[in-house]
Amino acid sequence: MGFGIIQGVDVLITPEAQREIEALRTVRPASSTWGILIGHKRGFRFFVEKVFPVAGASSAPSEREIASIDSVWPGRTIGLFAVRPSPAFRKALLGPMLYGKLFLRLDSPAGKGSARPFVVEFVRKFFLRPVELVKTAKAKAHE
Repeated sequence: MGFGIIQGVDVLITPEAQREIEALRTVRPASSTWGILIGHKRGFRFFVEKVFPVAGASSAPSEREIASIDSVWPGRTIGLFAVRPSPAFRKALLGPMLYGKLFLRLDSPAGKGSARPFVVEFVRKFFLRPVELVKTAKAKAHE
């Protein structure tokens, strides 16, 4: 099966955005807490530069909410993140409004934990395609 737009795509989280993710984890957010990923895409790489949590939201954003948020950071909202997202939340992401956008799944509430990137893809139906998370030289030095 071919993978449309996703072939060769990867994600780089800048050190500042990584600190924001770590800070978010220290407050142990509730499951399905979500937020916006701010950054840019160059070629086949997403650059996550900022992580903006949406307080008090437990369901996936509507198309209207996505458009409103995008007006704050025009052309810089590259996707969403969620903390331990429910199956219903993940299913809500699957549609044209987020096609080609990044979804970062945060599974661990504290500590280093895992960040798993996906891109919303379409081949006869919408699905989340896992993509590679690239480590910065600084992150590699700390391993």
